[in-house]
Amino acid sequence: MCHHLGVTNAHPSRFPAAPLTRQLAPRTASAQATPRHTMEPLNDGERQLLLSPRVRSPRRSTPTSHAPSHMVFEPPPLRRDAGGTSLHFTKQPSMPSPANETLPTTASPRCYSPYGATRLSVESWGSHRDDSDPLNGWEHGVTEALHAVPCIVIAVLVNLMICVPFGLSFFPVEWQDIPVPHALGIQMFLLSSTICQFTFVWLSNFDGAICQMMVENVPFMHTISVAIIQELGPKNPSVLPTILVAYAFSSVVCGALFFVLGHWKLGNIVYLFPKHIIVGAVGGIGAFVLQSGIENATGRGFEWSWEGVKGLFDEEIVWLWISSALLALTLSVLARHIKSPLFPPLFFVSIPPLFYVVMLLLGISTDTAREHGWFFNRAPDVAFYSLWEQYDFSLVAWHVIPKQFGTIVGLTFFSLMHVPINIPSLSLTTDKEVDINDELVAHGISNTLSGVCGTVQNYLCYSTSALYFKCGGGGRRSGFVIGLIMMFFFFVGPNAVSYIPRCMAGCVMMHLGWDLLREALIDTYDQLDALELGTVWAIAGTMTFWGMNQGLAVGALLACMTFVMQSARTPTNAPIRGSMSAATLRSHAWRTTDELDVLDRECRNIHVVQLKGHLFFGNINQLSDYVRELFEDGPDATSSGVGSPLQSVLSDDIRPRPDIHFLVLDFTLVVGLDSSAADRLTKIKYACDTHNCKIVFAAVPRAYEKFTEHLIELFGDNRMLHIALDLDSALEWCENDILGKNVSCKDGSPASTCAADEDEFTHLRNLRRFMPDQPLSVQQRLLDYFHIQEIDKDEVVWRQGDTPERALLLVDGALTAVVEEEAGTTEEVSVGSVVGEMCFLTGEKRKTSLIATKRSVVYVLDRKSFAEMLEKDCHLAFLFQGISLRYTSYRLQYVGNRIWETKCLPV
Repeated sequence: MCHHLGVTNAHPSRFPAAPLTRQLAPRTASAQATPRHTMEPLNDGERQLLLSPRVRSPRRSTPTSHAPSHMVFEPPPLRRDAGGTSLHFTKQPSMPSPANETLPTTASPRCYSPYGATRLSVESWGSHRDDSDPLNGWEHGVTEALHAVPCIVIAVLVNLMICVPFGLSFFPVEWQDIPVPHALGIQMFLLSSTICQFTFVWLSNFDGAICQMMVENVPFMHTISVAIIQELGPKNPSVLPTILVAYAFSSVVCGALFFVLGHWKLGNIVYLFPKHIIVGAVGGIGAFVLQSGIENATGRGFEWSWEGVKGLFDEEIVWLWISSALLALTLSVLARHIKSPLFPPLFFVSIPPLFYVVMLLLGISTDTAREHGWFFNRAPDVAFYSLWEQYDFSLVAWHVIPKQFGTIVGLTFFSLMHVPINIPSLSLTTDKEVDINDELVAHGISNTLSGVCGTVQNYLCYSTSALYFKCGGGGRRSGFVIGLIMMFFFFVGPNAVSYIPRCMAGCVMMHLGWDLLREALIDTYDQLDALELGTVWAIAGTMTFWGMNQGLAVGALLACMTFVMQSARTPTNAPIRGSMSAATLRSHAWRTTDELDVLDRECRNIHVVQLKGHLFFGNINQLSDYVRELFEDGPDATSSGVGSPLQSVLSDDIRPRPDIHFLVLDFTLVVGLDSSAADRLTKIKYACDTHNCKIVFAAVPRAYEKFTEHLIELFGDNRMLHIALDLDSALEWCENDILGKNVSCKDGSPASTCAADEDEFTHLRNLRRFMPDQPLSVQQRLLDYFHIQEIDKDEVVWRQGDTPERALLLVDGALTAVVEEEAGTTEEVSVGSVVGEMCFLTGEKRKTSLIATKRSVVYVLDRKSFAEMLEKDCHLAFLFQGISLRYTSYRLQYVGNRIWETKCLPV
């Protein structure tokens, strides 16, 4: 986005005097002391004047404390209009100026360059005129064009320089029976780059995009051509037409995929490629480019083998590749000290003239040097349409094309990897936000057109575009001119390659190959972990010594393995959030004092493991191992996973470690469960059976009902398995099982079989549990202060925020407490419960709303009756407050079960 608009180098006198409408603010002492300009939005022509190198800043007086010394005037704050199409300045006091002076009113789409304050754009070639400027009409256009010439020349030279070595690599060097010169690849390179350049001038959001043939795909092209040559034979006349058809078909497939992704707004898919996979592929491409550099320098085939390395020291070629290597080494050393982006292309361009100077000084003729391999062989004169003459469809071996589909698919997906790298990088370099889907559409159209025209893939080249931008280039007109120049060289043909020394082509490719290898295998040492770094080396090695498709396949496999291993070992992806015994956990079920004593003693035999996240095959083994350790060794069995210096004080030598009779697996925080994890969870049954331990699954997501059904079928005996709706229900089931074995009724029968009193006495029985030491007469005296009230279904008893005027004892029916303005937070009130007592005693406003979900009967203690109780019987009021505290303790305990934090609840 346009954070700066180049106003730091603008002069007020350069603003046009035509449509002037703004009245400047009156001059004040403050405005004179701190001169500042206020501007309306800028239009394109006025913006170009601000960016023009002819605009210079006036001399500044001694800066004040309000304005930095390096600025003519401070850039005022920006705001965007309602339509979102222009930027506006907030008006502030300005410098002395004519009373009716106006400023530009439309913001330019051009953005301020971070590489210089006075970037020149070719966008303004003769399209905007300023009558006040001394250069009017054609003079203004000629001046702007001359300023753009150096940038255009640099972009064209870089493309031509890269064109020669990579174009010669389209077909295997060792294929000596090729019916046309290898330089045919140069024509294909130029045609593909030209088509892409014109397409991006038309469609791209970047107005300074420089396009090239997709040189990274040359290894895949080699794989296709070698496979076809081996299938048909090197002297078969069908080989070349078949190879060209395969190349063109791969371009169409690549373009179609680009277009579909962009048209359907699926551009974010390209970001799914992991970085280390892309880096590994870059390393493999670097090794291939380095290999191609050696082949171009020597004119012989080369393989990464012992025999290939020995062949490099043949006296006929040893100095050919050494000279290229020395030039590449010299460039690498000098580039460490010369940081200008222009240095590498100027270094490459200077090699041919210097080479001819050395030949002249040594008295060596061009023909002699060519005989010894220092120049490429002369190509016969061929017409520009010779490429299409090779498309003899009658000779195409169509049965061979389907066999290359695997390589074509690999080439296509590898082509997709460039977009998430090139587009965001160029957007950051040019400070211009673009829609990646629009750029994918442009890539799709350009590649499809290339395929239809019989040539290879292409793309927006980040490195050349960034160099072009940093040199001051930009604008669609200049991009169009670059496309015209590339088209001119396409028509001229590849004959000029015979005058280029091999050492230049070898130097370019060796330098590029080494840079790619260094960036992939060395520079990432501190950026990737051991697994990812090993993956990078494995992919690069596989692509180098085995093949491109095999390298991508290995990369996909290793990407999956790396993801699984990283996810499994990451603490945030661990399946266990916490683990502890239920010594301090209780369900919300009401218990008598005797029952609570039993639970305090026996609940240490309940062990709760809270699971979290996504349970899958990569991390579920941690849960299996943990459960096995719980039964076998017992270390850290009661640990919640939070280390504390006090744990040594509360160690097992003070309190013996209990046996585990109930294992509760809490799924409350589980968001996903795959089939492998489900299978491993069922196998926990065998560990529990060995130790006679009952297992409870709590809060299993409803989406996995088949999993719970499978558990029920597997266990068979429901006494050893329970499926609970939530953790509270799971704890209640375990508590009931414990109480059924340890508590008996007065008649000697187990508590689990004790028949409860009639339902209408539930409230009396629960109330009795909270005052067990008091005689029944005291309970009756307490209930005398209550009065009976019936509540209809759906009646609101009170609302959140109301003043508390009563407490209720639910006798029959159902009430629900609701926390308003939250996502459905509710709590059911069971029969026999006292509700609303805390706010009633403290005088605080109601924290929840209470609604009757069916017709209910309650005992009501109102404010008047409670005041009478305080006046006449303080002992009863004290008992009522004790009952309220007991209810509050239960609620805190229930909340503590659900929070699972490191806080100590209750205190």
